[in-house]
Amino acid sequence: MFCGECGFKNKEGAKFCAECGKPLNTDEKTEEKKAPKKITPKEKKPMSKKTKIGLTVGIIVVILLVIGFIVGKNLTDPKKIASDYFEAVMNYDADKLYSYLDVKDSEFTTKKVFKSIVDRMKKDSDEEKLTNYKVTKTEKSNSGLSMEVTINYTLEGETDDQTARITLTKEKGNKFLFFDNWKIADNTLNTVEDFELSVLKDSTVTLEGIKVDKKYIDTDESTSSMDVYKLPALFALTYQLKVDVPFGFSLEDELNVSTYSNSKTINFDEENIPTSEKNKMIEQAEKDLGILYNGIIENKNFDDIKSNFEGENINLDDLKEIYEDLKEDITSYSSTTLKKIEFKDMELRDLELDDDGYLTMYLYGEYDYTISYDDNGETKERSKSSNDGIYVSYSYVDNAYHLVDASSLPTYFSRYF
Repeated sequence: MFCGECGFKNKEGAKFCAECGKPLNTDEKTEEKKAPKKITPKEKKPMSKKTKIGLTVGIIVVILLVIGFIVGKNLTDPKKIASDYFEAVMNYDADKLYSYLDVKDSEFTTKKVFKSIVDRMKKDSDEEKLTNYKVTKTEKSNSGLSMEVTINYTLEGETDDQTARITLTKEKGNKFLFFDNWKIADNTLNTVEDFELSVLKDSTVTLEGIKVDKKYIDTDESTSSMDVYKLPALFALTYQLKVDVPFGFSLEDELNVSTYSNSKTINFDEENIPTSEKNKMIEQAEKDLGILYNGIIENKNFDDIKSNFEGENINLDDLKEIYEDLKEDITSYSSTTLKKIEFKDMELRDLELDDDGYLTMYLYGEYDYTISYDDNGETKERSKSSNDGIYVSYSYVDNAYHLVDASSLPTYFSRYF
């Protein structure tokens, strides 16, 4: 029996505790230790399918938000934007570069046109291959609205570093809700609006393979000799230009568009005419001059030779007057008689379209001639060569050049020099 006071174990039947002397409780009921109450745990209900799905979706959303934040921060990093742009420029990546453009909608500013221009630039380049590059510096402006990113890079076959500096500007508002909206600031990626292109009247214009509609002609700006096209928008790049002039040939040129000027005149002159066409003009002029002079040598009237120059709606009054004056001047020299003349090796030194729509050429070159003269009762001949400049004017009808005027024609043929 245990003492209820000190816990000492006493003999059975003892009245007092042998240890502390306190009376012992002999009530059997109180002697028995009460057993602890047994608690039966509640049974847990299994998680429903709907709850599991909700929990999974929540976790996924959180993960996606974290990933999205990381990706968004990376995509909007100015160094990343500058690096991507640098790679696109170096690799002539037309698709990537087009995404940087702030394009005004126009049939001349489509992605197809842009790719055509960039592909030609790549073909014409030295094909320098980028081997490596590194962003070495970023410098934000005092206002924080712009930033310059410096990139050092090396090209294949070269050991020295080269440097590219790319400027970015911060646009209004955030990108992806949280991040600064940085954009490449490059004038070469801009478009030029209302570009004025002046060409010879009644020409057909083709720009980067696109036939330019006559609807773009600005009648208020056009003149009697020039058509002025006002094009809604062009890239600030170099376009391939073809102008089919109303003289049966084409002028092919490059149209360099820049943000510094929104107009260009395609001059119709000797410098941009195809060599084959210049030769054709010169040959025609040499032939026509020969017809005029040989008509005088053979003492023909203008009506006898005018069929060589006739064409639909061509007025030959000026040419007739020129011929008659020339004939009078040449035959007025009693001491010499022109017997033969041949124009050759002429050069086209100037070319322009006058107010009447005539093509006026300045030719300079050589002509051989033979004259006869009286020497003390004896008729003698002498052949010589000379050089001079001559102006001739043509009307172009039925795919042919028709002489309508001429000036500065040689009239004096000396036997002394």
